[in-house]
Amino acid sequence: MSKSTKKSAKPATKAASPSAKAASKKAPAPKPSARKSTPAAKKPAPAKKPAAKKPAPAKKPAAKAAPAKKPAPAKKPAAKAAPAKKPAPTKKPAAKAAPAKKPAPAKKTAAKAAPAKKPTPAAASPKPAAKAAPVVKVKPGDPLYYDSHMHTPLCKHAWGEPEEYAAQALKAGLKGIIFTCHCPMPDGFWPSVRMANSEFDTYVEIVRRAAKAFEGRLDVCLGLESEFFPGCEEWIRSLHERADFDYILGGLHWQAKEYLSKFEVGTIENFRRTYFEHLAQSAESGLYDCLAHPDLVKNYHPDSWCFAIIKNSAEAALDRIAKTGVAMELNTSGLNKSYSEMNPGNEMLRMMSERGIPIVIGSDAHRANRVGEHFITALNNLTEAGYEKVSYFQKRQRIDLKISDVLSSIKRAADANL
Repeated sequence: MSKSTKKSAKPATKAASPSAKAASKKAPAPKPSARKSTPAAKKPAPAKKPAAKKPAPAKKPAAKAAPAKKPAPAKKPAAKAAPAKKPAPTKKPAAKAAPAKKPAPAKKTAAKAAPAKKPTPAAASPKPAAKAAPVVKVKPGDPLYYDSHMHTPLCKHAWGEPEEYAAQALKAGLKGIIFTCHCPMPDGFWPSVRMANSEFDTYVEIVRRAAKAFEGRLDVCLGLESEFFPGCEEWIRSLHERADFDYILGGLHWQAKEYLSKFEVGTIENFRRTYFEHLAQSAESGLYDCLAHPDLVKNYHPDSWCFAIIKNSAEAALDRIAKTGVAMELNTSGLNKSYSEMNPGNEMLRMMSERGIPIVIGSDAHRANRVGEHFITALNNLTEAGYEKVSYFQKRQRIDLKISDVLSSIKRAADANL
């Protein structure tokens, strides 16, 4: 465009200087203007081509941006307003934005962000539950399940050394056992049925001794039946920090003289309602992985037990327990008690299943020969109540197994012992 203006200027000067020849040259003058008009019309298209091509060469001046750092020459193009019109340089930074626009690499980083999104499956790290998968995927005939409730002579009402309980577990087709002896309590609370505080380290040691003796054949794990009594929560909390437990079982015992003296007021039904209130409180305390023998109070005046009378209180307690995620126990030793029924009974078991409360089976063995006792009956009861899975704990993490798999595993061992 600048060259065309210069050419038009030169014929203008020639027309002005030779005034005598103006007439003679006026005839040819239209010719150049006509000829130049046609090329001028043609030049806009090439002018667009340099404009289109200039982005590439324009990059060279962009490359010469370093010499452009000379402030003095930089002012000269500033004096030339026409070059200033070159919005192309301004667009050229935008063109540089186009290389910056290399969103393809940016997308590659985004693609790398997708692997970064893989933490979300990792975040689905209920993979403690995934750790249950290796337990399920075992060779046919391998044991699967644990008996999660048994005692030692330290509780003063159990017989047999831990090794004897472990030997019986092998016969019962179990993968492991968890000792849950009665914990020490402060202020002489019901001392005749529990280890003394001074015996706590002995308890940990004898369980470890049995674990070492059966290493490679049976998992022998450390747990605790940890008392719940309103006002003793801090004691219990500090007790749980004294050892590396696999399992903490909450024990609410209406039989304790301290419990009876404080809460046995009013009618029998009111006492039972108080028991269910405390059962819910024990779950809400956050101290326990599971609640032992949850309807044990039916053995308080067992001749008068009627679940229908207490059902509303049980329902309210179960609603609260379900919100905590704490498991509950199906305790097979209830068949050996004054009210001969597992704890809980089948109707309450169905209510627990309806609320999605996890379930753990324990024999509550106080003698070695009762390890794994009535487990086939217990598993059948769970199926009838609507359960499909049964649980146990390792390192205080719940592991779920299919009831059908556990049932097959235990039946094989039972058949082998016939």
